[in-house]
Amino acid sequence: MKQKKTPIISERGQRAVMVVAGLRLLSAILTAAALILLGSAVGDALVGNEIPSGTWIGALVLGLLAGVCAVLEADCAGREARAEERRIRSGLLATVFRQSELPKNATHEFTSGRLIGMMTDSAERVTEYRQVYFGSTIAAFSIPILTLGYVAIAIDPIIGLGGLIVCPLIPLIVMGFLKLFRKVSSNSRAERARLTSNYLDAIRNLVTIRIFGAGPRIEKKLRDNGEANRGAIMKLLAGNQIVIIVIDGIASLLLICWIVFLTATRMNVGAIDGGEAVTVILLLTLLLEPLGQVAGFFYIGMGGMASERAIRRYLDSQPAAPKRVGDATADISESAFAIDLSGVRYDYGRGEVLHGIDLTLPRGETAAIIGPSGSGKSTLLSLLKGALPPQDGTIFVGGRDLSALTASETRSLTAGVSQSTWMFTGTIADNLRIGKPDASEEEMWEALKRANVEQDVKYMPQGLLTKVGERASMLSGGQAQRLSLARALLSGRNILLLDEPTSHVDMESEAKIIDAIDDLRGQLSILIITHRPSMLRLADSVWEMSDGTLAKVSEVAR
Repeated sequence: MKQKKTPIISERGQRAVMVVAGLRLLSAILTAAALILLGSAVGDALVGNEIPSGTWIGALVLGLLAGVCAVLEADCAGREARAEERRIRSGLLATVFRQSELPKNATHEFTSGRLIGMMTDSAERVTEYRQVYFGSTIAAFSIPILTLGYVAIAIDPIIGLGGLIVCPLIPLIVMGFLKLFRKVSSNSRAERARLTSNYLDAIRNLVTIRIFGAGPRIEKKLRDNGEANRGAIMKLLAGNQIVIIVIDGIASLLLICWIVFLTATRMNVGAIDGGEAVTVILLLTLLLEPLGQVAGFFYIGMGGMASERAIRRYLDSQPAAPKRVGDATADISESAFAIDLSGVRYDYGRGEVLHGIDLTLPRGETAAIIGPSGSGKSTLLSLLKGALPPQDGTIFVGGRDLSALTASETRSLTAGVSQSTWMFTGTIADNLRIGKPDASEEEMWEALKRANVEQDVKYMPQGLLTKVGERASMLSGGQAQRLSLARALLSGRNILLLDEPTSHVDMESEAKIIDAIDDLRGQLSILIITHRPSMLRLADSVWEMSDGTLAKVSEVAR
């Protein structure tokens, strides 16, 4: 059984394609009606008959209506293209976020650079092809058939059928060039993706490149990539121009000459009169409708199809979105332990880093894990929050076995605060709503209050709408860390994972963070990774990690 293709365009987008096609077709029909009226008027003039006054008015009204349909077509196509572009980008981003890890090297098929290219250039190309080009092209290739069908029925069957015999040559020529230049289009997309990937890699590693003096080599590499990309685009455009020349110079000329020849022949034998002959000649403009679409076929059509294939291949390679996980509050109430680990082992492939870890955190309690750097604390925390997949042993979080959950489902069970806070460029509200997209202002202010950062935000000129800057450059380290805590609290999850939450803040901010966590004790289940003695006083139990083993500490200076 043939596997069903992953849909890239939404159902609404597919309906919009048909609306665009319908508007283009309606515009052509109205134009044809106007031309038929004009042809009839010319025919009456040639034989000396009086031209009805309604003919000119009718032609003008039909022409105006055709223009309105054309404007509506362009507006609908543009709006739906942008809407689908946003949806595709959001879908790709959600797929990336569901991954347990991102590709780490340039040999991976979908590097970070390629993913960025897919979410920007490829998403735009797909929607330009599907929403703007595809629907109008379907209509454009239908118009000559309908026009010649009308000619065959209403004017002369010889002219109509004769034209219908020649019309299929245009799509056949296009299909031939499609096969001939498909590799050129794929190469162009591959070169763009390679340039994006290498450029992003260079930006990310500017410091390393400078330290090792690799600037000239990287510059030459990027220059070569840019030249290869330029060459690929030029080949694509050259193929496009060849098609335009062939279609415009040969196909259109042959079609026009053939229809004119048939019209003149039938007029000479008296099969049609002068007015009908003029009508056929005027309708020739509609027979050339597909030629305008051919001009954009390679750059828009083939580029869009190649981008669509790349996006579909990526989506097919990733696990499907899981069903929405139930509220963590409900899950945790079914178990006496918020976290329950038994015999947990983990190996990165270079030797075991966790050796049979056992840990229990009763719900509503706070536990702290201490230990030297490199002892395995970060690995343990990564397992709990879904950044690493479980290997050996059992891990229950909120009463759920992590081995039976996807990475996305595991992440939904806990909220975390890392030692290095990440804030996205935008407002404070934007960053808070990452924890809860539909959060109200009241909920955000309540979360800020619980995180001891409410007063800081109130003193800011724009409050929740204050811009945080790139990487929270407009905030102090302590403010950013407390905002991160507020974001975690806003998510409504009952298990909080804190990784050195006070390691990079000043003494005042540390005190505020400690007070905030102290107020949360008993309300949430909290696991803290820390080196700070000041944090240990918050813990109901303290565990020590050493060389991949975990043991409960009976006595510790707090």
